[in-house]
Amino acid sequence: MPASDYSIPYRPLGTTGERVSLVGLGGFHLGLSHVAEADAIRIVRSALDQGVNFLDNALDYNEGQSEIRVGKALRDGYRQKAFVMTKVDGRTRDSAAKQIDE
Repeated sequence: MPASDYSIPYRPLGTTGERVSLVGLGGFHLGLSHVAEADAIRIVRSALDQGVNFLDNALDYNEGQSEIRVGKALRDGYRQKAFVMTKVDGRTRDSAAKQIDE
């Protein structure tokens, strides 16, 4: 079955009014050194084009490369298609805020 024939289910995200896909795209593998940046961008954009709108990432993944590549993939209008979740590992308010700013 071609990918375009799949129907991605969505659910409300709490009381935010946002609807996110039940299928999400994790970001760890996108920043691995053996994954070309162009391939990582293609993976993200292909998922968004198929209806996946939930992206999961973390600053710690591959020394930040995963988030950098997702950021590049979200250029050219793709940011409006995505609900991006990222994790911080700071255990204090200040350290978490610093990571968010980064």
